[in-house]
Amino acid sequence: MLSFRDFSQSLSKVDYLLALLAGTSMVLAFAPLEWLPFAWLAPAVFFWLNLKPMPLKQRLRLAWVFGVGLFAGGAHWIYVSIHFFGGANTAIAVAMVAIFVAVLAVFLMVFGWLASYAAPLPLAMRLLAAYPAIWVLTEWFRGWFLTGFPWLQLGTTQIDTWLAHYAPVTGVLGVSWLVALGAGALVLLVVGTSRDRIIALSLTVVTVAGGVGLGQIRWTQPAGEPLYVSMLQGNVDQLTKWSPEFRNDNIQAYLDLMDGDKYPNVESSHLVIWPETALSDFFPQSLDVMLPLQQWARDAKADLLVGGFHVNRDTEEVYNAVMAVGGDRDVEKSIDTGENVYAKQHLVPFSEYIPFLKYLRFLESIIKLPYDNVTPWHGINTLTVAGQPMRMSVCYEDAYAEEMIAGLPAATMLVNVSNDGWFTGSIEPAQHAEIARMRALETGRYLLRATNNGVSAIIDEKGKVTATAEPQIATVISGYATPMQGATPYVRVGNWLIIPLMFILLGLPVLLRRGKFN
Repeated sequence: MLSFRDFSQSLSKVDYLLALLAGTSMVLAFAPLEWLPFAWLAPAVFFWLNLKPMPLKQRLRLAWVFGVGLFAGGAHWIYVSIHFFGGANTAIAVAMVAIFVAVLAVFLMVFGWLASYAAPLPLAMRLLAAYPAIWVLTEWFRGWFLTGFPWLQLGTTQIDTWLAHYAPVTGVLGVSWLVALGAGALVLLVVGTSRDRIIALSLTVVTVAGGVGLGQIRWTQPAGEPLYVSMLQGNVDQLTKWSPEFRNDNIQAYLDLMDGDKYPNVESSHLVIWPETALSDFFPQSLDVMLPLQQWARDAKADLLVGGFHVNRDTEEVYNAVMAVGGDRDVEKSIDTGENVYAKQHLVPFSEYIPFLKYLRFLESIIKLPYDNVTPWHGINTLTVAGQPMRMSVCYEDAYAEEMIAGLPAATMLVNVSNDGWFTGSIEPAQHAEIARMRALETGRYLLRATNNGVSAIIDEKGKVTATAEPQIATVISGYATPMQGATPYVRVGNWLIIPLMFILLGLPVLLRRGKFN
């Protein structure tokens, strides 16, 4: 058994402190700060530490400590939801965040485990082949295992750089690989031989040149005339959003944004989008709102997307949904049958559903629990609105790149309705908007993003924001969005290009090296 003394001799406390600081500093590369040098510096320090000879247990611990720094710095925003809106006191909320961070950091131990197999490889092979591939495989695994948490993927930091142009081909994981490759090259420039440095510089130049070249390609083309769209940002207080006594006031906040005198752009829109659960009620109990909205849409010759809760009347299952209103659609029929409805497929564990909820009611003395679990949707993922098939997503579903390509290339536009009000005042809304931009770029589609209090935006097929507004104000975001047709390589193959490549880059050198010793 490894003693504490052995542990200290192999890796010093300074090494672990460096890993912790490197993990934390990587968060600086993401929105809202976007200090891009840390996208390379942080993993470079982590790679350099992994060059040291050490037992597997220590390599796992080192990776876990890096993960603690990464997720403590980049996902601490769940504290806002747990404490301010979940009702937990400070001590309970801090403890729950600590557990959340500690569990997420376990995913980084995949890096330590796989890196142990690469330990015998030559320096350049570890830094330019094995470690970048392992980084991507770790992100990929974290993105789907136990429902997944694809947040803080390294490639997302590059949305405004030349490397972003690889996203329509490889997806965000491919961009993560290129950044990790750059981090390995950076280490090699410091510790490698002259030959190693030439290889590292050459790879860097080729990578950047490839991004510049890919940026000249238009993967998708317009599928019709631009649509004039409006997203309503009601800025409803999250503390009162779910209180029945504030129901009418909260709905009125959105109806006020449809006032033609104050916001004439809304009445001239082809499509008007309310955010996730803007109607914080069940659709069957909201005919007093839905029927007037239906009439408004018909009079304005526009379509509406309204966020609320759909109920299956046969099973009484509840869905976090969005309903299309307008044209020849009948709201009452949609409520009865589920036609013209899309609902959330990928639910947030321990938020929208809690396993064994009925046995956990005793915890309500320290934290608010939902009345009931929301049900995952198994229906359609596109709705035709404003004459175009649009791929819908609710809340953080747009964080799952490979799930978002379902329904494409038939869908000509992406729509995301969300409510980042759960994390008001934190860095989460900016992170989420950055992720949404990557989805638009990967798919070559405009993405229309409506949120309760920001960041609402129109994002074009290159991932650029063409219209937005300040967060935490009640306003309307209006502008043109062009439906697009065609398919990027990523839409066609998803992660089936990048993940096999990563296994080859890791597995082939390891197998060849072992064969050399046999």
